[in-house]
Amino acid sequence: MDSTASFSGGGDATDQMSSNGDNMMESVSHSSTVSGLKSIVSVIVKRKVDDCYLLRDYEGKGLWLPCTDVQNNETCTAAAQRLGFELFGLKVTIQEIIKVSLGKSPSLDRDISHVTYHMTLPEGEDSEDSPAGQTWLSLPRIRELAEQGRSQSSLLFGVEVLTHLEANEVGCSADVSLIEDNKYVFIDNDLMSNHSPYNMLLKSAKFGPKEQELLYKEYLDVSFPSQSLNMSQFQILMKRLGFIDITSNITDYFRAFDTNRRGFLTWLDTLIGLACLEPTTPHGGSPAEYRCRYIFRYYDADCDGVFNLQEFRSMIHDIRVKKKQPVTDDALHEDVLASAMKFCSHYKEGDTLELPLNDFLTTVGQLKFRGTSVLFRSPRSFLTGPRSPGSPRSTSPPNKRTKKEFTPLYGRALSTQMSQNDLMLTANNDQGYLSERPYELATHTVKVRRSGALIDVKALWDLKDTDAFSSMTSQDLEKEKMRYSRYASIDSFNKGSHANEMLSGLKYFEMAIKKKPGADTLQEKKAFDWGEVDMTAFAKCLLAMCEQLKDLLRTESRLLRLRSPVYILGDIHGNYHDLVCFEKVLWRMGPLVTPSSFLFLGDYVDRGAYGIEVVSYLFSQKVLAPSKFFLLRGNHELRSVQENFNFKRECLEKFGDQVGLKVWDTINECFDVMPLAAVIDNKIFCVHGGIPSIAHGDGMLDAIDDIPVPLSDPEFESPLAWEIMWSDPVNNSYQFSEEEEKELKSNNGFVFNSRRGTAFFWNVEALMGFLTRNGLSHVIRAHEVQQSGFQVQQRGKLLTVFSSSGYCGGSNDAACVLADSNKLRLIRLDTT
Repeated sequence: MDSTASFSGGGDATDQMSSNGDNMMESVSHSSTVSGLKSIVSVIVKRKVDDCYLLRDYEGKGLWLPCTDVQNNETCTAAAQRLGFELFGLKVTIQEIIKVSLGKSPSLDRDISHVTYHMTLPEGEDSEDSPAGQTWLSLPRIRELAEQGRSQSSLLFGVEVLTHLEANEVGCSADVSLIEDNKYVFIDNDLMSNHSPYNMLLKSAKFGPKEQELLYKEYLDVSFPSQSLNMSQFQILMKRLGFIDITSNITDYFRAFDTNRRGFLTWLDTLIGLACLEPTTPHGGSPAEYRCRYIFRYYDADCDGVFNLQEFRSMIHDIRVKKKQPVTDDALHEDVLASAMKFCSHYKEGDTLELPLNDFLTTVGQLKFRGTSVLFRSPRSFLTGPRSPGSPRSTSPPNKRTKKEFTPLYGRALSTQMSQNDLMLTANNDQGYLSERPYELATHTVKVRRSGALIDVKALWDLKDTDAFSSMTSQDLEKEKMRYSRYASIDSFNKGSHANEMLSGLKYFEMAIKKKPGADTLQEKKAFDWGEVDMTAFAKCLLAMCEQLKDLLRTESRLLRLRSPVYILGDIHGNYHDLVCFEKVLWRMGPLVTPSSFLFLGDYVDRGAYGIEVVSYLFSQKVLAPSKFFLLRGNHELRSVQENFNFKRECLEKFGDQVGLKVWDTINECFDVMPLAAVIDNKIFCVHGGIPSIAHGDGMLDAIDDIPVPLSDPEFESPLAWEIMWSDPVNNSYQFSEEEEKELKSNNGFVFNSRRGTAFFWNVEALMGFLTRNGLSHVIRAHEVQQSGFQVQQRGKLLTVFSSSGYCGGSNDAACVLADSNKLRLIRLDTT
């Protein structure tokens, strides 16, 4: 029978712990940082009269073994004897039974140990009284508390309470596997010979030795002196690592991490779980299988290893939310039924769903079911700088905009957004915007010719032993190399990446090659011709890059929010020649080293002969410079339109029927997740076709963010998306009928677009109302060819830009718009 001896505050021990559960998160002390850790001793004291063990509330974190730090010049044995005297006021007999080292982590300047002693009280001192602040519990009761930790925050601070006491019962060491899991371990992902699943997962998450050390510091700071985390401590750790919104789902995340169903997380449990949650961990190959196991445990609420219908429905619901698809009862019911049939071919409505883990892994692995890549992701990387205790963090809601805030610029890092404080509109700043982010060195230095062509790229640390850096700076640079290595620019300058290989191939495509007399190495070819290039290899590279791009585009809002300077380009329509001309004029050195961003308004394919090359180029630049290159969707980024023009046929002719169809479909899957509009400096609305009518969200911009992703058939899936891709402004040359004039007046300036047979025309009153409602000054759109490459319309508040010269055999110019320093500058390009 358990004793009900109380803590010093009075009341039953377990009851008091329960009542303090809500406050446990707030009462955690961060006084001991990693640098101040000391070896500790704990003691096991068993009361013979009822076989109960003595436990202590450890700093409000939970019940644990009585313990104390080992002081300077003090042996562990002396510390244990001192602890015994503090507990009972008399000399006790002790015997060392377990010693666990935290490992020789680089985070620690010495080996830190936890030594546990069995303490025997003198005859006659074995009473039922409890020292102040302690309680006595039986081993069965302690096991119950440990099991409770699987589904709620355990009243036990660490798993050692159970493992060490069980070891004491049988007279042997504690669970060796648990101890090994808790030691500081890292997997060197630079050792290519190590192909263990752990290695591949950590390598894909870019968790190298230094990253693991950084995470281990945070883990120890929360878990010490225990070597495990209960649910409350896990929540504290995740918040310190930047996962602020974990509270409502803490039980689900803890269950996913707790692979062995212990109710506590070891260091290895935590490390592998964080790697699966890391937003940049790819969802393919071995890492994908690991992630899918965690996803399964996350939704397997009853922990029986089988998805029931409710658990499966929860997963489908979250996928739809992540993709911004409707989650109405009807839409969700239809998706659940269709998805269940992919896992269980004979499943029909009304059946009992029983989906075991292996069947789940097999179906996802065979790509019969898509969508799991968006699940189980942290909103930010755990390695962008874990917060030290007490450091301030913004309390602003993550997506809430105040009047003078500038919404985050997308693509600053892959799969992440900058915080709201990164870009702030300042009322007293004549230049408009100030960044609160500190400046820092870029990761690379480039060398360029006088013409602006890039001829050499070097990483900073490759120059650290040259006269480019002082000796002291070189040492500092080496320390920062780990942090720099996570930047997107590392991949951007990697010549072996799919995107850079594609750009190299496109340079070859662009060049004319004349065979020199006696030379056998190069085949002669015309400019803008592939010559004897293996188009199958080209297709493989393009398909691989599309898979990267899809994940990237999914992270972007349907309405991008950018800051100037930005070049805005209109329709390209397969005109690769003009696209290269724009490159040589505007971003000759590459987007990353050009001080402007670039926004394309859609219609990349059809009409022209080089839709594949245009798409390959733009996709490559987007992958390499996601925070500088932005792609909106136009009305020709639709399968039904391409089938009526030439892009589908172009794919089949260049790659063959089978591969060409795969290329065409994969490119369109990228189009399906493209953003649909953008706002520059909160003032300039950019879109392919037209402004939204008041039928959608009262004509407010926020309605665009609610458009679902992916969007394979906008005409039926999102009338708003369809409108802004197809609508046109009223043209003075177009004569409206009397009925149309009435409709314009009664419909706030919108009327059916009879010229296109879909969407709307809008007049100047509709435009001015849209600008006023949303606090905008101008609209920039594409969609219509202009002889000068641009046209200024509707009181100078509307600009139409077209960036493909000689369109369909005509004589029009190509143009773009530069938004910079509160000016919209119209630039025409000589493409001759």
